[in-house]
Amino acid sequence: MTIMSDLPRDLLAEILSRVPLTSLRAVRLTCKKWNDLSKDRSFLKKQIVETKKKQLESKEIEVIMMRNFRVYLTSIDIHNNVDPSFTPKGTLISLSDDANHHQVDNVSRVFHCDGLLLCITKDLHYRLVVWNPYFGQTRWIQPRNSYHRKDNYALGYDEKKNHKILRLKDNYYAPRERICEFELYSFESNSWKVVLDVSPDWYIPSYNRGLSLKGNTYWYATEKHVNVDFLICFDFTTEKFGPRLPLPFNATESPTYEDVVTLSSVGEEQLAVLFQSEYTLMMEIWVTSKVESTEVLWNKLFLEVDLIAISSHFQFLAEAGSFFIDQKKNVVVVFDKDMDEATDRDMAYVVGKNGYFKKVDIGEEAYTSCFPLVCSYVPSSEQIRQLT
Repeated sequence: MTIMSDLPRDLLAEILSRVPLTSLRAVRLTCKKWNDLSKDRSFLKKQIVETKKKQLESKEIEVIMMRNFRVYLTSIDIHNNVDPSFTPKGTLISLSDDANHHQVDNVSRVFHCDGLLLCITKDLHYRLVVWNPYFGQTRWIQPRNSYHRKDNYALGYDEKKNHKILRLKDNYYAPRERICEFELYSFESNSWKVVLDVSPDWYIPSYNRGLSLKGNTYWYATEKHVNVDFLICFDFTTEKFGPRLPLPFNATESPTYEDVVTLSSVGEEQLAVLFQSEYTLMMEIWVTSKVESTEVLWNKLFLEVDLIAISSHFQFLAEAGSFFIDQKKNVVVVFDKDMDEATDRDMAYVVGKNGYFKKVDIGEEAYTSCFPLVCSYVPSSEQIRQLT
């Protein structure tokens, strides 16, 4: 009788490449032969192609979701004939502390770029770890001096695919004693350096999550002294911030402090922005037709919905409001707290054209300070450069 281990290598690779991403760890732990095969570059490409193919064919969307300070792979199906469903598929491969050999489950923020996740832990001293869930690889990043609670971060790469981390410290809320630091960490040199030692004439709120696309990171930023808002991009090749990039909103309707502006991606080539007015509760979703570090062009409005018709207090939170777009169904899914009840329930709001609206309870949040966050995820064969 033929057993799996007797199969030719090519046939075995074809079979194992169809194993779901969440079961890959079990494959690697089965035997040395399977473990070695799963790390072979040709197998990796085959498995990632199969994963992307399944995502395109499936009605389900797989995303990275952070809830209760933990990071999950979650399957979302909004195409069924009943209610939309959100199914946690578990941790991809356990994120563990290399020093203490236990699972890290206190992640306060997560950033995605090129299949890699930058996780900020909620420890006493705040720590940074870069994680490739596909391989289970991690790399803990030591600070130049120390990390701070109000720091903002971005993960990107230059034209040679060298990955880097940008750290932003800006206490813009204390203008008389403003301290502004921009530091860049290189995986190649394993070191930090200062890339900007002067205070710019704009600021990025610490809760504002940047969006990495094609190696660079984009933020919604505000000028210091006047109510002017725009996008700003950090180019990881030039290691500089680019020019101010236009938002698609009318200049006479420039966002106020209480308005919500958050960024997301559509596939691997387009940027999307959600804008909700504090005064009208009108929500707009726009998608780019072109996005580069020095130029952004916007398509026509993807979706516009009057949310006041749903509830008089239906306003997303600036700290939350992460979203993604389903172009097949022409809907947007926004993640936030329950706005109708004074509870700590996490909710997904599915909003579309012609009054389409669904509210889905995705579970209780154990911590009032933790908001549900979501980002797109495509597995990557990109290896994390390890220290020697």
